[in-house]
Amino acid sequence: MSSTTEPGDDPADVEPSGARSQPLVREAVPGAAAAVAALGIDGIANARWSGLARAQIERISIVDAFPLGASGGLVVVEAALAGGARALFTVPIDDTATWTGLHELMIDGGQVAGTQGGHLIGQPGRPGAWGHTGPTESLVVAAASTSQVRPVPGDQSHTSVILDEDSVLKLYRRLTAGRNPEAETLRAMANRPEAPVPDWHGSVELRLVDGTITSVAIEQGFIPDALDAFEWLAEGLAAWLTDGVEMTSTEMLGEIGLATGRLHRSLAGLTDRDQAPRPPTLEDRAEWQATGASALDAAIAAVGAVDQREAIRLERARSSIFGRLDGFRTSADSTMLQAIHGDFHLGQVLPTPDHVVIIDFEGDPTRDPADRRSVSSPLRDVVGMLRSIDHVARSGLRRARLGSDLSGRTAIEALEAWIRSAQTAFIRGYANGLGDPEWLPDPELLAAFEVEKELAEFIYAATFLPAWLYAPMGGIRALLGDEFETQT
Repeated sequence: MSSTTEPGDDPADVEPSGARSQPLVREAVPGAAAAVAALGIDGIANARWSGLARAQIERISIVDAFPLGASGGLVVVEAALAGGARALFTVPIDDTATWTGLHELMIDGGQVAGTQGGHLIGQPGRPGAWGHTGPTESLVVAAASTSQVRPVPGDQSHTSVILDEDSVLKLYRRLTAGRNPEAETLRAMANRPEAPVPDWHGSVELRLVDGTITSVAIEQGFIPDALDAFEWLAEGLAAWLTDGVEMTSTEMLGEIGLATGRLHRSLAGLTDRDQAPRPPTLEDRAEWQATGASALDAAIAAVGAVDQREAIRLERARSSIFGRLDGFRTSADSTMLQAIHGDFHLGQVLPTPDHVVIIDFEGDPTRDPADRRSVSSPLRDVVGMLRSIDHVARSGLRRARLGSDLSGRTAIEALEAWIRSAQTAFIRGYANGLGDPEWLPDPELLAAFEVEKELAEFIYAATFLPAWLYAPMGGIRALLGDEFETQT
């Protein structure tokens, strides 16, 4: 028991890194070593949730492991990266008991000790009023009878499961030090019935023996009959372009705008965690401009690693991009800074027959965790949805072209007209949600945030989903117009 082996060796002999005359993981958490060995370096590198390439990972080792029920468990793995950095990940043992155990910990509270001195700590939630039909006590009773577990389908940067068609449990796979902004924000929103968010059931916090503290899982109410807004719109637009079916309505975007406005009104009421609204300062504006400039360099570098041609086109548009980013300095807009969603797009909304629910408050995965928890301009969320509307239309066009001989300027012009109409519907709904039907965004500041957001989309696509690069490339072309064409 004195030798520490890597997960790539015999799975039965994997011992947590830093072990000091303690039992092997297999003795306390059956299946932990095998789960890590089965994933391995390649499994981590190829997973969207890691954000890493194979060459970046030098080795992996187990940091701690936590038993959950008789046959379940959660393993915390450290990936040693080139250059001396490290990244922490969760590896769930593939067993219903793992999810049931996390669920019960969130509902009942309490702690689970790890094999290396860490703890999982349950933090029971206070269900909100949005669609809630029963008292908190009913959730405790449900915990004992949880038996049906099914994965949430679709492209995700985490792992989520649906429990008994009643709740959604989200496990964060790549961990960052510090409390997760999603858990903090949703806990604070639980008593705000006007907030368009699911019921809050609770969270699980991880505390490792080295002092690392972070949230590893949250649970919210399941929203039945909800649409996948992005897929519904993309498929509808593709059918419209190829088969001439009825044009996809923009009414949904108005409802999403309404919910977004209500969300911002609710978030503006938060005063904890340095989230009290305040006016922007000259320093804020300078920081936004500097961040935008840095994002351009980072986007060119990230895209260059996967597509040199597109990186060159982006480099050639540098002066036009800087011209838009200058709006951070010249705009006279004084919109108050406040808590925001932080990573807002069509994948974060769940339209139902009765209302729109907003989910996933983790913040922009390309930003530092501390930055995600600070106040910012609500225009960032507005811009996130405007860009997403642009991107879903380009996805619809791409799908239409793949399924037919569709080409030509007519289809593109029709699609651009739909984008403008949908964006207008969203802005009008947002203004109504704010309670100010006359509200309009400042055009200079909006343009600056839109370009900055598109640059972040380049970084995200190149890092996590290179096949998606066509969307921000089409988006930046639309934002810069003729300037982009003449420079590239």
